Amino acid sequence: MLQDSIVAKASEMFLSMGLKTVSMDDIAKSLGISKRTLYENFSSKDELLSVCIDSIEKAQKKKFEELSKGAVDIIDMIVIFSRESLESLKQVSPIFFQDLNLYHFRLANDLYNKQREEKKNKTRYYLQRGIAEGYILPDIDVDFVSELDQIWHKGIVSLMSSKRFSYEKLFKHTILMCIRGIATEKGIRCLDEKLKDLLKD
Repeated sequence: MLQDSIVAKASEMFLSMGLKTVSMDDIAKSLGISKRTLYENFSSKDELLSVCIDSIEKAQKKKFEELSKGAVDIIDMIVIFSRESLESLKQVSPIFFQDLNLYHFRLANDLYNKQREEKKNKTRYYLQRGIAEGYILPDIDVDFVSELDQIWHKGIVSLMSSKRFSYEKLFKHTILMCIRGIATEKGIRCLDEKLKDLLKD
């Protein structure tokens, strides 16, 4: 389907080159179609970008669902998801996030608000499951930590955009701070085992 091809190509270009430098004309040329045909399928760059972001999110969710099937416990799931999230972000140019916030602020804000409650609910689930499995301290405030996770996520994206730290360092330290600090002794042993190669650095 033409629309699927447009979304796939536009997503690739947006993520690798940023949003400001990629025009509708560039997208049309890369697909070998006229700009008129492109506008017949998507009325504006904002509409196309919105559909691209939705498509990327759905693909990511599907991947996470597949990965979760191989997780043996909640610590394993957190490590797998954190690694995958950072690996995915490594494929995205920092310019994409900068342009999204600078030139498409309303879309970026709508996206953040849309994801906020879903991410909070997911974090609550992970924490409650971790408590039940004996990996997370039972007396932590689940709602507070869920809110804190939102701030952590925005901070990670900002640090990745700055290119001041390697992805590996960001992964290592965020996992250690965010998970190890609320883990039981059992959880710490499990986490250290899963990260033993990384913790040697």
